[in-house]
Amino acid sequence: MMKYVLIVDDEEQLLLTMQAGFEPFKDRFQVLTAHNGKEATSLLASEHINLVVTDLKMPEMDGFELLAFIKNNFPEIPAIVMTAYASPDVEKRLTQSGLIRMLEKPVDFEELTQLILSLLEHESTGGVLSGISLPSFLQLIEMEQNTCLMEIKDASGQQGLLYFKEGRLYDAVCDKRKGDEAALHLLAMDKVKIRFRSLPSKQLKRNIETSLMNLIMESTRLKDEMASTSDQETVLDDSPPLGATDEDDLLKSEKGDDSMAELNEVLEKFKTVDGFQAVGAFSPNGEMVAECNVSGLNLAELGALANDVLLKAQKTTEIMNVGRGQLVHVEAPKAHVICRCLNEATDFAATASGRAHVHLVLIIDVDGNVAMGKMKVASAMQEVAEFFR
Repeated sequence: MMKYVLIVDDEEQLLLTMQAGFEPFKDRFQVLTAHNGKEATSLLASEHINLVVTDLKMPEMDGFELLAFIKNNFPEIPAIVMTAYASPDVEKRLTQSGLIRMLEKPVDFEELTQLILSLLEHESTGGVLSGISLPSFLQLIEMEQNTCLMEIKDASGQQGLLYFKEGRLYDAVCDKRKGDEAALHLLAMDKVKIRFRSLPSKQLKRNIETSLMNLIMESTRLKDEMASTSDQETVLDDSPPLGATDEDDLLKSEKGDDSMAELNEVLEKFKTVDGFQAVGAFSPNGEMVAECNVSGLNLAELGALANDVLLKAQKTTEIMNVGRGQLVHVEAPKAHVICRCLNEATDFAATASGRAHVHLVLIIDVDGNVAMGKMKVASAMQEVAEFFR
């Protein structure tokens, strides 16, 4: 039976080039083309398409809306995405955690050909061709720095909203859940349908600081946990949101007040640094756990912002393929802000049980002893880590 591959791109010349290039393979598959998502949906409805190759940025109906249409109506059809923004790290994460294949523009024609043949052969030999997963879809939005409002709905009719601004997950709502908790619940849903809604007229406040990758991994962990305890009454709603991390729970419940006092004693040692203003220990999502503050600064707010800068810097260094950065120093007119990360997990983007993952934020006067401050952060980090394991 003849296979059909649908190629979607708004560049006419690219479509013509691909049609001509695939001519030698006409006995193995036929090529259909569309200039945007709207044309593609018509072909998907009228033709038996086995594989879709699509660009993301197109007029009328872009690649994201097309992928959502495929997921909702033809979940068995695999997709190859052509993008100009694929870093090796992002490509690896998407192909491992999801079901979207990616190729960087300008596309290597031989590589595309081999990928198409491989996927079609997989189908012919009885292999299972899976469509697009929600985590993969969201990582594409993050990678392309898209701004959108998405409605997620599962087979039972439960639904919620995810709001992205320039590729960053800003907020989520699902029933009475908000922020991290709502996002986790939506990510844990099975067999969802995706619909894009009109952007809100007013600016939305950011209620999610946790990285998308951490949310995806945490939702996967919760699903696995539920599956392994299916003989017990386990409800996702009763699972703590990612904002209440294992480190925080240990400090607040198991270790108790004595441990908090000991942690505060460690932070008190920073007072010996010339120009010291404040220091705080933060969970990876920016929640302050403990502080020593002699300046009157709102360290919880300031530290959360510094934490965000650190996460952005870490993401940038990963894209640059120079490893994950661990320290950020901001020299401002009125103060030095030093933010340091310690993550004992093998995967630096994750938080592993029993392993410390903590951020320290130190504020020093503009004329303070920065070198001593950095040395103090480095030496105190291991002491602080004890309270986060």
